This record gives sequence, C-alpha cells and structure tokens, in this order.
Amino acid sequence: MRLLGIDFGEKRIGVAISAKEGRLAFPRVVIENNAEKFSAIKKICENEDISEIIVGLPKNLKGEETKMTEKVKEFGQQLYREIGLKVIFQDEILSTKEAVRLQGRHQKIDASAAALILDSYLKKEKIK
Repeated sequence: MRLLGIDFGEKRIGVAISAKEGRLAFPRVVIENNAEKFSAIKKICENEDISEIIVGLPKNLKGEETKMTEKVKEFGQQLYREIGLKVIFQDEILSTKEAVRLQGRHQKIDASAAALILDSYLKKEKIK
C-alpha cells in the first residue's frame, strides 16, 4: 500500500510518496498549482498504485483554523471528487519551515515538506 503526501500551496503543490511497505516517505515532485494539477496528481496516483492521499492541513500556532485551512479543505474535497481516492488530512504545522531548516531552501522544498507531512502520518499510524 503506497500513500501520496501533499503540501498544498497557492503557487506550488509538493508531492511525496511512501515506500511500498508504508514506513518511509520520499519527496517526489513539485507541481504548479494551475488547471492541470488534478490530472498531474491523478497520473502519479495511477503510475504509483496509490491507495490514499494524505494532505497537510495548516493551522496557526494556537491550533486554530485559518483562511488557508479552508482552502486546503476545499482542495482535498475536490481532489477526492477528481481522483476518487480517500483523502486524509494531517496536521502540517511548520512543515515547510522544518524542511528548510533540515535541507536549506531549494527548488523541491515543497516536496520535502510533503514528505515530512506524510512521514508524520506514517509514524502516527504505526503507533496505533
């Protein structure tokens, strides 16, 4: 079972994929947030035999929802309608800042943030 992790941004969408055994997450690609985003994500899901999609859900430092939280929820709902796979939201607090701290800023930083989001989901599920 492979999972797809997503770090949604208004300009770019970071994508990560789990290993087949579902224990590790790897940055994959950064997709432009444009009209082609759903077809690009769908193609990855089909090619990689993805079973579920994990989308990072941003909140402020107090854990409260923001305007971006609502945009991500809308994106997740549309993602489900377009692709038909289960969409799970995962807390993503400071994922991009953590990716920059660990790796420095680079072109695929959004994919690295997606890998951190997916990794935190995998660790949480392993504990259950």
